[in-house]
Amino acid sequence: MKRWLILFVAAALFAGCNAGPQDEKGKAKTTQRQERQIAVQKLGESKADTVIFLNRAEHVWEELYFAAMESKRKPIREDGLTYRALPSRFDSREKIVSYFSRYWTRPLAERMYDNLTTKVVKGKVYLAGPSALYPVLISTGNTSLEKTEDGLLVTVNEATSPSFASERTITYLLVRDKKTKRYEIKSRTGAYGSEQFE
Repeated sequence: MKRWLILFVAAALFAGCNAGPQDEKGKAKTTQRQERQIAVQKLGESKADTVIFLNRAEHVWEELYFAAMESKRKPIREDGLTYRALPSRFDSREKIVSYFSRYWTRPLAERMYDNLTTKVVKGKVYLAGPSALYPVLISTGNTSLEKTEDGLLVTVNEATSPSFASERTITYLLVRDKKTKRYEIKSRTGAYGSEQFE
């Protein structure tokens, strides 16, 4: 009986020791998430933060293409295109739209998804490579902010090299989501890269 009690106490102590670091990791992740939300809520107060946010938003496609490129599953060839499987974090329309919605409003994120070349196989999304890539240069030097009644109007001049496009001005309207109070991009105007949003 005593031996059983000693083993029980030892197991409880061991479990208690292991629980601490995991709880701390969970708290750290929650704190990081809250800090990110606060940073995005205060976007209009810092041009540098706005530039970082817009750069991340403009590169969401590359994240998908890179994830597909790393896929170990066999690609599918159809109509001259190669479709690659996406990993589980991106393997459905909803997951991709949700990912885009970190930066873009839901209607815009859905249009962005519709402009991807995808194929659904056994309920999983496969992605073909891009027909064109649109490198965008957004820096504090070529970006201006203006607070309006609608939200935050951001203009990026010379957003790309003259060799890529003659019209290189992009304007974003950032608004606050009613539920989360975080900024998201409601519209993106400008000829350069517009095919991805139409």
